[in-house]
Amino acid sequence: MPAGPLEPGDPPVLGDHQLVGRLGEGGQGVVYEARSPSGERVAVKLLRGGADPAIRRRLARELDSARRVAPFCTARVLRAEIDVPAPFVVSEFIDGPSLQERVRDRGPLREGELERLAVNTAAALAAIHSAGVVHRDFKPANVLLGPDGPRVVDFGIAQLADASTMPTSISGTPPYMAPEQLGGVHGSTAADVFSWAATMVYAATGEPPFGNDTVAAVFSRILNTAPRLDGVPSPLRETLARCLAKDPEERPSAHQLWVMLIGVGPQTAVLTPKRRRTGPNLAAAAGVGFAVAVTIGILWTALNGSPETTPRETGAGETSARETSAQTGVPASFAGTWTGDIVRDAGARVAVTLTLEDGTRSGTWRRDDCEQDVQLRSARQNGQVLEMSIVQLGQCVGGDITLTLTEPATLRFEGQEGSSSVLYEGTLTKG
Repeated sequence: MPAGPLEPGDPPVLGDHQLVGRLGEGGQGVVYEARSPSGERVAVKLLRGGADPAIRRRLARELDSARRVAPFCTARVLRAEIDVPAPFVVSEFIDGPSLQERVRDRGPLREGELERLAVNTAAALAAIHSAGVVHRDFKPANVLLGPDGPRVVDFGIAQLADASTMPTSISGTPPYMAPEQLGGVHGSTAADVFSWAATMVYAATGEPPFGNDTVAAVFSRILNTAPRLDGVPSPLRETLARCLAKDPEERPSAHQLWVMLIGVGPQTAVLTPKRRRTGPNLAAAAGVGFAVAVTIGILWTALNGSPETTPRETGAGETSARETSAQTGVPASFAGTWTGDIVRDAGARVAVTLTLEDGTRSGTWRRDDCEQDVQLRSARQNGQVLEMSIVQLGQCVGGDITLTLTEPATLRFEGQEGSSSVLYEGTLTKG
């Protein structure tokens, strides 16, 4: 969509980027079309509420998460200015409307266009999850239809600046939220699959599967009624029905979903036998080239997703250089079993246990019913601060954590769930 004119009060420049028009505005801030010093067309998001140090820390972590995702499926982050009064993020410009705008202006997608969207966005979601990132707000407005295919954007960054105006126990957009999110679960890979399916229903019919009227009515239908799939063609309808299961354990993973859609593997034979006999192969509809790009993208993530090995640009406010590359592993001062309570933004207290061994680059994290691996990303401040990642495991959400040794047997803990705005803080002591 073309950019609108700048409005009174809009800055003419942000950093060294010349602003030329408005692309959109929401609770999190304003998105502008801009020109880089070299004349490149870029998108610049000016965030509100950036004076809060906690918001800046969240933004730094979420940008790090976004950079882990294979570039074929998202708008690449080119630069971030965090440590300024008005933080902003510069990203690749996607020359095309959002899915929401496309359906609003021209009606639902049909046949090959719908099939290509389903395959390509499922592949993007698989790559996002392969990078250890949970999107948490997959919806039509966050799918941009570029000339080279759809891109998925806003990895929790859109939720960041307006988090104070949202219920702290809920994150997401009501018509596209999974049932478990309504109970306070701040998103998971399974919830992303649910939101993807709701978005595909919107693409096919012009309406989300549980309506779009009052929040109370939508939430009631999400929890208690079957999705409305009238107008969704078969076999996509049957696949979406499984992804919209109330129980997250009954939904396929994003990778399984992609395999089902392209028409290979045992899942397809079980779920959509008609398509195996009479329907077109969606891989052909999507194009062999994109399937190759997906495979390359997932391999790129697997080989380059580790933060200490991925080349990346560093914006102001981020650590300009890692003081150590973490090649030597966990310092002896951090070795041992650490326990304590961490507190979420909403005030919920959770007991955790963290076990680290001297010289290794991994450890064990336990919280509630989840036991997950943690991986060392970097050590800084002469080994007094560790940056680590909790690895996503099934329904157990991953994320980034910072451990600061304040006393010989005391750690200051700061953590971020996935790529959301949910922040955990607390103190752990060595047992």
